[in-house]
Amino acid sequence: MAVAVFSGSIDRLTGLAMLVSGAVAMGYEVELFLQLWGVYAFKKDIVKKNMNFSEFQDKAPEVAKRLQELNVPSWFDIIKEAKENGSVKIYACSAAASIWNVKKEDLELVDDIIGAATWIEKMSKADITLFI
Repeated sequence: MAVAVFSGSIDRLTGLAMLVSGAVAMGYEVELFLQLWGVYAFKKDIVKKNMNFSEFQDKAPEVAKRLQELNVPSWFDIIKEAKENGSVKIYACSAAASIWNVKKEDLELVDDIIGAATWIEKMSKADITLFI
């Protein structure tokens, strides 16, 4: 499964994390390609304090509270666990990394920084492709 991750909002990243976790549980190999806001969300100085929602901004505090009440792990913790328990590779887009002025060591869980052509080659071999 190949997923291009453009969004950096926690509502979409939580959805991504659920799909990654489910795919790993089913034995899929998963590859993520972090694009602009996806790279930003995986920055070490951002990952724990990101509280941005993509939609229904007025509902963000309510949703965050419910996630906490239900003890839903953070999107980051779900992806980290999936990566520890299955085949999950995370790549950052080289152009986005340049925009944010980051290197691999500035990012959480990222295996490598690659260009779009390399990602397209990887994605072309996947049975399932998604864009989030």
